[in-house]
Parts: sequence; structure tokens; C-alpha cells
Amino acid sequence: MWNRKVFQAAILLGVFAVAGPVIVGSDAATKPAKTAKTTAKPTAKTTVKATVNTVIPITVSDTVPSELNPNGGGAPSATPEQAAAFAWQEFIALNWPTAPNSGREMSGGTNCPFGSAICNTPLVWETMRSKVETFPGNNKPPPGYVNQAPNYGYDAPPAYNYGNGVVDGPCNSAQANDSTPWINLDETDQITLDNMYSGAAPATATDGNSAPQLIRFLAKSNRVQYQYVTSNSNPNSEVTAWWNVIPASIDTATKAYLAANMKAPPPGSSTMISNSNGTLEAKAGWRELNPTEAASGRFHTQRVRFYEQGKSKYSVCWRDSTWGLVALHIIQKTPSAPYFIYATFEQADNILTASGQRVEDVNGNVVLPQQTATTPQVCMMDPVPNPPDTSQPTYPSVSGTVVMGNPSNCQGTQSGSPYCTNPGQQVYYQNAMGSPPNSEPDGGFICVNQRVNPITPDVIAENTAAHAAIMASLPSGGTTPFLYYKLVNVQYYPYDHVVPGNSSANNGWIYTPNPSQPASAQNPSAGSYYLANSVVETNRSLQQFSGGLSPNISTVWNADDTPHKNGYYGGHFYNMGGCMGCHGSQGQNPTTNPSGDFSVILSRGAVITPETPAPPTSNGVAAVARNRSLSK
Repeated sequence: MWNRKVFQAAILLGVFAVAGPVIVGSDAATKPAKTAKTTAKPTAKTTVKATVNTVIPITVSDTVPSELNPNGGGAPSATPEQAAAFAWQEFIALNWPTAPNSGREMSGGTNCPFGSAICNTPLVWETMRSKVETFPGNNKPPPGYVNQAPNYGYDAPPAYNYGNGVVDGPCNSAQANDSTPWINLDETDQITLDNMYSGAAPATATDGNSAPQLIRFLAKSNRVQYQYVTSNSNPNSEVTAWWNVIPASIDTATKAYLAANMKAPPPGSSTMISNSNGTLEAKAGWRELNPTEAASGRFHTQRVRFYEQGKSKYSVCWRDSTWGLVALHIIQKTPSAPYFIYATFEQADNILTASGQRVEDVNGNVVLPQQTATTPQVCMMDPVPNPPDTSQPTYPSVSGTVVMGNPSNCQGTQSGSPYCTNPGQQVYYQNAMGSPPNSEPDGGFICVNQRVNPITPDVIAENTAAHAAIMASLPSGGTTPFLYYKLVNVQYYPYDHVVPGNSSANNGWIYTPNPSQPASAQNPSAGSYYLANSVVETNRSLQQFSGGLSPNISTVWNADDTPHKNGYYGGHFYNMGGCMGCHGSQGQNPTTNPSGDFSVILSRGAVITPETPAPPTSNGVAAVARNRSLSK
């Protein structure tokens, strides 16, 4: 077992307390570089028996936890504080600098301390494979692939192979010989539903970026998923190579098993789709920084690759630049959570007023309350289908609509406040042109004023503990950008939101926790049930997603007026919300794509093209070539 130097700090006080003592401890270090590992064997500091309103200590360690609440019944029995601490342990270990000249995901250990730029190396999660590195679009094996267990060439340097003839090369010939960045931003929208922007970003590009305020995204997965895909692929047959598409026989067997057993197949199955335990995926949002932000020390920055229109309407070219990290999703499949545990983090300065004032502090406390969540305000209408359509009973209904108006008094009208014409420094978005057309307001920008569901006290307390632990680990006078990132919330158990059969046309179906009971796996907070990041899932259908998409708007109803479900676990079919519900509906239980076991990138397979910016129009964000599709 590797020895390591760790720094521990815990705020030993109730969730609702304001201040308290900080306890700091350390152990001696002996070993340098090593693989950032996972372990089901927790340290003493992570096995504290959690009680309601008890903050769990955070350890600055490069060990990725592989189980939540391992000695107390696993994820189903965990408290929100335990889940938040688990998320922070993932965040710290995955944001550890790698060892110089090492393989992917190899931690630099004490030679490359957390938050330090001493080694000048990418972070552990940054070296995980981009989705196109596991699922290339050129009908060939992944770059660096060798048909030899256990790693199958995983540690090859980054290379992004899309469809033949899609990528022209560098937009600027001066970058032709640049080394390939680890950060590959090949998504320009949020699962094709809308484009996100930050008004704090430069209005005019300095690096050839045609949309300098656009937030762009990537998706990555770790060695465990790569090994699962490659070990089940025949490199000599396109139709049986899982890196192209899940074979039809495997997909059929998986869906039959899910329907019969209402749970995922055994992890690591080769005859059905079920990711191995320890599978970890990351999604991240990046953007250009303005000069003040770049000099502030509040943003983690990295060299990125982004894509622009190429020589023809069917091709793209790439540019490399240094941008800032604004959001990071981490999901992991564990033995007690076959549905994955979902955690999302944000940079502290995402939600600003038009004049640049911060709406939240670094821990997530609201310090500048706003009158409405967005401008214009929008609301969801989702009545029971009437009359029901029984021709496709398992498909979501098309009764859901999103209109402008106050959610507490949704009247079914497009009247209301005008679009946000002067975002200033705010985050804002525009919905895509619906295909087929839908009612999402898409005629202009919608500005984000504050979260629909605030960060909860238990998460704020763990954010405070994590920041204290990080600060205690730094040398005297030291700092790190990761003091300015905060956990938004965690989903760690599916909750079945049973919708009343008499739901009206307003927000009557919105999930509300039982206020007489403490938050728990079986009584999640609204912020957990509707887990969403302010710069990743900003539009109305994603901020409070549950059920399915009809076709591009959230709905909790099937076409035959029964509740729509999206995830199987433990002999039950759940109507889950937020990230877990979306991953279930898009990965585990899709109707138009192969199964992916809550993994959308596994379900979608080969990545044919990177995405370029879609220009906003008066009728919504214009259509561009996408490398993803939506299922219901």
C-alpha cells in the first residue's frame, strides 16, 4: 500500500452553525509518483459515523474513493453530508497534478502537491480519454489501441480521430506542430437543447474564437470504461466493435434483462451492457477568460482545443488556446450505486448580476438574492395527456410546454417580460430551434439571475470544510484556484417521484421534499433530486428535469397518461430527476439508441464530428452538425 502525505481539516459543527474550530493533522510521506487509485478501504477519517447535521471531515488525498458509506450500508443508507464529502474526495483526487512523463491518470503524489503548479502537468481527470478517443468516428480502433489486456493501449498520447475528411487541420497554420491538448472541447451546446454563454467573457475574441462568450464542453471517461469497451470489441469487425456501436444482439439482451429484472445486469457483463464498478466519467464546461479573471487566480486554466467552421460547410478546423474551467460533473459507478453517483461542481463566480456582483459566495451561500430565477421568467406546463395516445404507450407525451411567466401562476401564455437584451456579465442562454418544433421560448436570450434550487445547508457546510482542508494543506501564504470551486449537490440514490394522476397544467407535479423529515436518500432535497449546474443545465427543461423529453421538453407523462419512468434499480422502475434521471433516460433506458447503462457516451458510440458554434437567430439557435442525439 502506497504511503502518502495527507492533510486533514474538518469543521466539527452542525450544518446550520456559522463558525467553529478547525482540526488539522498530517502523516509522513515516503512515496512519490503513483497511480491515482481507488480503494474500497476507507481511512479512519472517512469512516466517521454520520448523523444528521454532522459535517464529515475532508482529506486532501490523491486516492479516489470507490464507495460511498462502505461500512454503513453503502449509498442507499448514506446521509447528504456523507455524499457531499464523497464528492469532494473525488474532486480533490481527480484534480491532483499527474506525475511528469507518466501514463494517464498517474498521480504525482507528494512531489506534485494538490493545487500546485510545481510539476506543470495536466490534472488526473484531464488525462482520462476524451469520448472520441474511446469511440473514434473513423471506423478504426481507438488511437494507440493494442490488442493486449489489461490496458489495450490506454496510455497513448491524446489524439482525436473523427470521421474521414471531417477535420481539415489547424485553422491557423502556425499551430500545425503544436502538441495535442488534453482538453478537447467538441461540444458547443447542452445536449442539443440550448447554447450557454457568459457575459463576463470577452465580447471580442483574441484567439480566433467566433463565439467568445459561448461555454463549450467535453466528456471523458476513465481507464475502467476504456478497458470494458476494448475488451469486448473485435478489432477486425466493425459490427462487433463496441467502440463503433453496441451490437444489436447485446442491446436486445440488455433491454430484455432490464424489463424482466428491473435492475442493471451484473457489472462488467460481456453479454449485456453493464459498466464495471469504478467506471468514472467527467463532463466539463470551459470558456475564454477576460484579463481580470485570468489574473485573479480564481480559475483553473488549461490549454484547450476548440473547433470552428472549416473549408467547407461539412468540415471543421481546430484552434488551441488557454481557457478557464467553469463547471465539472463527476459520475462514478460503485458496488452499492450501480446507477452511478452524480456530483457537480462550479467555479464560484458563475452567477453574477449584470454589473458583475456575485450572487453567491465561494461556499454557496446566497449573498445577493434576486427577484426571479431568470429574465424573462419561465414556467412549465405538463398536464396529463387528454385524450391519451395509446399508439406508443411507453413514449413521453407531447403535452409538456415551457412558456414565459411566473412559475407560481403559470397561465399558459407567451406574454410576460421581454427577452434579456443586455446580459452584461450574467450567464445567459438561448434555446435551440426545436426539431420537431416545440414551445421553448427561443426568440432571444434568457438571463440567469440565481439558481432555481439553492445550494443546501449540508452541501454548504461540506464546501466550507473542503476549503478549510485545502487551505490547511497549502504552504504558508500559498493559494490555489480550487479554493474558488464549490460543490452544487450530489445524487446518490434514485427516488421515485410519483406524480398525482390529477396533475393540472401548472407546476403541481414539481417534486418537493417532506419538510418534516431530515434530508436523506429517501427524502432528497430539491437541489439533489433536480441536480443541475448553472452553466451546464440552465434551460428550463434541464433545471428541473424528470421523466423524459417530449420531444425536447421535460415531461413526467407517457403518451397513454401513465407516469413516465427513466431508470431501473433494485426491482423498481423510477421517475428520477436531474442528472441521474437524464442519464437513465438517455443511457440505460433509451428508445432510439442502444443501451449504455447510464452512460450516454457508451450508448451513442462513435463520435463522427466535433461541434462548431451555432449562431443565434430570432427563431432560436441555428442547427449545426451535432455529435450527439437525444432519445426519449
